[in-house]
Amino acid sequence: MKFLSVAELIKRQGLRLVLVQGAPSPWGQAVKAMMEYKGLEFVVAPQIPGAENSDLVAWAGVNSGPVVAWNDSRPMNRWNDILFLLERLAPHRPLVPDAPAERVQLMGLSHELCGEMGLGWNRRLSLFKPAMQSGQAPAGITSMSRKYGYNESDVAATHQRQIAMLNLLTSILEAQRARGSEFFVGTQLSAVDFYWAAFSVIMDILPDALCPVAAGARGMFENIDPAVKAAISPILLEHRNRILRAHFKLPMEF
Repeated sequence: MKFLSVAELIKRQGLRLVLVQGAPSPWGQAVKAMMEYKGLEFVVAPQIPGAENSDLVAWAGVNSGPVVAWNDSRPMNRWNDILFLLERLAPHRPLVPDAPAERVQLMGLSHELCGEMGLGWNRRLSLFKPAMQSGQAPAGITSMSRKYGYNESDVAATHQRQIAMLNLLTSILEAQRARGSEFFVGTQLSAVDFYWAAFSVIMDILPDALCPVAAGARGMFENIDPAVKAAISPILLEHRNRILRAHFKLPMEF
């Protein structure tokens, strides 16, 4: 995958994606895989974790990824805005169901994976925890912790919040399996399947051959509370592996 600079990407038309570089950030990896599934053409530029990324901030108003833009429309950073843009651009391969009850279920589960205080948010807090509690956190970790509202009360609850969400996801897949479905919502592939596959990677990091994380960062991702790791059930891993093989580029690109 070729990265443009952010300055080059801003000048382009069409579909553009700013992706966190150097780490399998699940928000962006899910977006990238959904774009590829839908057959959309796009160009990519990097967001550097912990850096100023001044061109990105001046253009999009955020220093995080993913950022998505289409032609002259405003850049988007929120997962739901991005999802509905992709649905408008490629409605022939839908990832949001038409049935109202299924749409409600999809939006709720997607928020609990992607949104504030969701699974990804809590896992990120737990990733920051060892460095922040050491009193010797690198400047980049300190900056990102501040940006995402790192505080002791939320950190104290992060393991139980992750376990509760993993247990819910397991129960949903088990119920779906009993109904004859291999997917989280209804009987068709949806955005939730992409989100879980992407977020599972920072819960249970893939081997280097599939997820080439820098050696210095791999240990951070491998550090997971035993009770949280135990909650990543076999059915969740089976679903993750199936969706990754079918719909993500492996090795992952970042």
